[in-house]
Amino acid sequence: MKKFLLFSSFFVSSLFFSQLTMSPFASHYDNPYQVTISGNGTIYYTTDGSTPTQNSSSAPNNVQILINQNKEIKAFLVDGQGNSSAIMSKKYYTGIIPSAAIYFKAPSTWTAGSCIMVDMVNPNAVNGFAMDTFWPGITMQPAGCDSWYKTTRDFENANLRFNNCTLFENIPQTMSTNLIPAGSTIYYDFTNGVITTPPSCLFLESHETLSKNNNVLIKVYPNPVSDILKVNTDRQFREYEIIDISGKVLLKDLFTKEITISHLISGNYFLKLKDSKGNLVLLKFIKK
Repeated sequence: MKKFLLFSSFFVSSLFFSQLTMSPFASHYDNPYQVTISGNGTIYYTTDGSTPTQNSSSAPNNVQILINQNKEIKAFLVDGQGNSSAIMSKKYYTGIIPSAAIYFKAPSTWTAGSCIMVDMVNPNAVNGFAMDTFWPGITMQPAGCDSWYKTTRDFENANLRFNNCTLFENIPQTMSTNLIPAGSTIYYDFTNGVITTPPSCLFLESHETLSKNNNVLIKVYPNPVSDILKVNTDRQFREYEIIDISGKVLLKDLFTKEITISHLISGNYFLKLKDSKGNLVLLKFIKK
């Protein structure tokens, strides 16, 4: 009898919690759209990602929220008897989705290259449609750096799966990774997993090569650095670039031996130096 009552209580509780819904299921559209929250009771909600309380905005049974910018909606339901549901949370997007840079180092045995399948999490679709969900996904492009491959996709969070581009998934020749959680930028080595210090050759343009002249001492200091990055060298460089870990050029200017970097957020960066002959040097530094 106790087991029956426990089961009945669980069933009623689960049924009540499931009565709070958000629609549509797809969480991105190019143009502004409406999200509807429905439930049999009073709905308390927020649209800025904060935790809703009974002091938050509320409405009976139905709420419509305009998604004219990216919003994180959280809501819970209180029924006529004062029972509260669990908080439901979902991010909705409109307009341009953040781009994610994806780099993958494949085994040397992957002669057909590398493909990637993208299981989108936030948002879960692009203009209402899921992307890259069928085997083997999309073909990645050679990065021009050892056996690294690269591609750019639009998402804030996703689960990735790299494979060797076979025609069918369930054949002996197929090799693939497990699902890998990813944010805006990821460097993944098939053998070593996630890489936090990617090789400098990934940050060169297709027409660029690193200088082979190792006879000239070049030093950046202090490292880590807070405000001014200093370059100690006798070589006559013409210009410099500061590149973040995603490969984006943040700063480009004529060369100077003291570079202000106080505006950068904490993290890893590359300093690219170029002389009048087009020779390049890449140096890594850390911003405190």
